[in-house]
Amino acid sequence: MGRWFTETVVDNGRLPLFFLLVSFLLAFLFIRFSVRMIRAEVSWWPGNVTPGGMHIHHVMFGLVMVLISGFALVAIANYETPIANCVLASVFGIGSALMLDEFALILHLRDVYWAEEGRASIDAVFVAVAITGLYLLGVHPIGFAGDFDAYQEDRSLGTLALVLGGLAFQLLLAAITLLKGKLWTGLVGLFFVPLLIVGAWRIGRPNSPWARWRYTDKPSKQAKAWLREKRFREPVVRAKIVVQEALSGRFGVPVAVPELPEIPESAPASAKLPNRLLSSIQWRRTRRRLRRTPVWRLPVVLVSVSMVLAYTFVAIDTEFAEPTGALATDSDLDIGATATLLAVIAGGMITLTGLVFTAITLAMQFGASQISVRVVPMLQEEAIMRWSIGMFLSTFVFAVVIASDLALSGQRASPVLSTSIAILLAFVSAFLFIGLVARVGMILNSSRLLRWIAAQGRTSIFRMYPAVSAEIASPPTKPLPQSPPPAMRRLPSESSGSLGTTTVRLEQLSSDGRILLAVDVAGIERLATKWGVTVQLMPTIGEFVAQDSVLFEVEGPQLRVRPHRLVGALVFGDTHSPMVSPAAALQAIVDIALKALSPAINDPGRAVQAMDHLEDLLMTLAPRVHHESDNSAPTRIRGTRRTWADYVAVSTDEIRHFSTGSTQVQRRLRSLLVTLLDACPPEQHPPLVARLEALDAQVAREWTGSLDVSLASAPDPQGLGSELGSTGRGQPVVLGAEQNN
Repeated sequence: MGRWFTETVVDNGRLPLFFLLVSFLLAFLFIRFSVRMIRAEVSWWPGNVTPGGMHIHHVMFGLVMVLISGFALVAIANYETPIANCVLASVFGIGSALMLDEFALILHLRDVYWAEEGRASIDAVFVAVAITGLYLLGVHPIGFAGDFDAYQEDRSLGTLALVLGGLAFQLLLAAITLLKGKLWTGLVGLFFVPLLIVGAWRIGRPNSPWARWRYTDKPSKQAKAWLREKRFREPVVRAKIVVQEALSGRFGVPVAVPELPEIPESAPASAKLPNRLLSSIQWRRTRRRLRRTPVWRLPVVLVSVSMVLAYTFVAIDTEFAEPTGALATDSDLDIGATATLLAVIAGGMITLTGLVFTAITLAMQFGASQISVRVVPMLQEEAIMRWSIGMFLSTFVFAVVIASDLALSGQRASPVLSTSIAILLAFVSAFLFIGLVARVGMILNSSRLLRWIAAQGRTSIFRMYPAVSAEIASPPTKPLPQSPPPAMRRLPSESSGSLGTTTVRLEQLSSDGRILLAVDVAGIERLATKWGVTVQLMPTIGEFVAQDSVLFEVEGPQLRVRPHRLVGALVFGDTHSPMVSPAAALQAIVDIALKALSPAINDPGRAVQAMDHLEDLLMTLAPRVHHESDNSAPTRIRGTRRTWADYVAVSTDEIRHFSTGSTQVQRRLRSLLVTLLDACPPEQHPPLVARLEALDAQVAREWTGSLDVSLASAPDPQGLGSELGSTGRGQPVVLGAEQNN
């Protein structure tokens, strides 16, 4: 370390620069420690400098020190004064730290030291430290890094023009990068030109001048800019804020937080907050599960890996083929037969790829036209589709690379290892093709598709609602108190809404979609308690959220509120998948039933099959929804849970409207409602009774004959399994009983 310091710093005359950097850092850390002690009102710390009652900011001391040291350095520039240079550089560094620490005050011409604008001071300090450190390491910006050395050698006008043209091009790249809002990339790129090329080439930040000039009429680029801002820049900014506040204290919070009004006695007591670590892990798993997986990513990775492995095995086989090599061995394989085998494998794989594409296209087309449009995104998310295409293409590429090397290298020995791997990949591809055929067959088979969707819906039920006990599962003996209506559900607050109300809107164009898929309830509860505000979520899970729509209403003190933290607690996507919530599974099954009841298809039997699974899901939901409503406090966020009436409406109303003229569907729907009525507690009866009455009115309007009315009015779990349905069943069959009479 000492040798490096001597060779890099001392021998190159950078010792004054080193003293400047060290004094700058120490002075900045000291002044920040001082102001934090003053802010905390520590009794033993001296405090502010206020002669005559006038507060003198430390920027004044820094200004005086910079002026004196700068003038002295200029005055002794022609003299050999190494000690004086180091001392004056230290004074200059201290003065610069004191000035840049209040850079925001100079910029805004008002005291914004602890306001949000005060972060500009910390950014200025970081920039100064970065530039000084680069200079100390001998890295110079464009124009000062020997750019004119070529001109100094030949003094030709052409060389000067080339040098100036190169500098102008680099400065143009820097200007474009800065206009795109990439401040750090532009500043560091002045020292490392490749960063300027990357910054100027990549898309700009969404709020940058470049975006306002160039992306106004280009929604795709706006969406891409917001996506990059969300995925890449926001985590970096949050990390930078953590570092800033660790060094400098919190910004945007007043020194003395005003006393909040007392909570009215009627307000609910704050519940214990969820465990932060466990809820964070669960939220990350939810985001990962709901993240849309590009169809092309896995095939591209597999093809790339297959190319690398192909060249690796070619090298190994070449080593095997060397007669004097350490791995030399004999091979009885014929080169011509090997080449033919590899060609057959490559041709078969490209044929399978075409078949896969055709099968997927037909399955999607059939699903969208005959079953439901919700099947298409579900099919796209299937892993076997991506694995099949990727494996077939990677096997094709692997065989082509091996065959090409065999044809071009002219070797006399067959590539034993490479050919064996190609054959193994061909067998794996064959098994994947079988699995793909089975999956496509499931999509084409409505019964299996309904069972698959119901299984996903049951999984989402168990995930969203905890397991219920036997006491809750059985109907209670007396009515239980109900939770407040959804519009009244709020998070706990430390104050009333008298301190202000603000709205958080959807300003960023998300490329993932606009349908709300998940909400981090635990995270929002912690934020609301930390900020002392009341937060209300406006959209419901599964809703499409338009641009600039209100996401949250926040009531209370607004100084601590960070809107990006609230928006980060939401996940958006393209479709409301059955794996997201039970309502999505119910909607998908209802869509299949409605498609079956359409005049173009007219298949009541498929609608009856769909209602079988609807009944199963509703029977699973009923005790869990009742258990939650019984134990819910008014601290739930509106939109994260649906009521029992919501689930009944989603499952039955559309089918009831489309069941006109179908006795079979009306009987099955009545059986579903009667079964739920017998199994659910009295608190869940009103939506069921209301729909039974609506079904009775529909039967009276549609059927005139007494036989038709009696048929349509009978509940039957099979639709038309018998004349009287479940109400007219005979005596059960008793096996093994003794006949006494």
